[in-house]
Amino acid sequence: MMNIENLIEKYQLNDSEARALRFMDQHKEGLKKIGIREVAKQAFVSTASIVNMSKKMGFSGYSELVFSLQSPSVSANTDLTDLVTVEEQQLFTQLMTHYRDKRIMVLASGFSQNIANYMNETFNLYGFRATANSHLEFLRGTNEEDILLIIISNSGDTQRLVELAEIAQKHQMALIAFVGDKKSKVGDLATLTISTNTYSPKTLQSFTPNFFFGTVLNQFELLLNGALKNLYDAP
Repeated sequence: MMNIENLIEKYQLNDSEARALRFMDQHKEGLKKIGIREVAKQAFVSTASIVNMSKKMGFSGYSELVFSLQSPSVSANTDLTDLVTVEEQQLFTQLMTHYRDKRIMVLASGFSQNIANYMNETFNLYGFRATANSHLEFLRGTNEEDILLIIISNSGDTQRLVELAEIAQKHQMALIAFVGDKKSKVGDLATLTISTNTYSPKTLQSFTPNFFFGTVLNQFELLLNGALKNLYDAP
């Protein structure tokens, strides 16, 4: 479920653009029939405002925005659900619910930093207070109840990340680990360990495809989708 108000805030839409987007979201099933001029008329904005809004949000124009609004979410019955267990989904949802209005720190190094940045942007899009920077002052033991730590590591044994995981455990901080090897050091220290089970040192020395990063993204999207449904659809 896409939260329109979060999109309005993220893209800094003005009043006219926000009004148009709300109208489009509320009438998305019939947008292709009524066209941009009728949308502008009903939302009391100009067609130029709608086009500018579409481009501000990263779309080529009105038609691409309409397509995005009307595109169904990925079905929960796809084979991707094999990537996470029911127990992992339940615990992830519990942690997201508990830390909904607290702070989330996403930590990684190397190529995994790209995944951390993506998770950070996605969390913020949905209204969570996330950062992908290592503000170590938050790991001093005085804020442990207000911070959820997420660590991403292919090997799960990167020294710096292991040290941060040890600090988290020492101060009883909640930790979610996305790792390539569940039995790694970071994996053993985490409150919830999500493993791709793809790690092998050999992949660093040959042309063998590395499935860690793509798999982590799919796992994260599935887990977050389940958590958001619980947060937004709960009575």
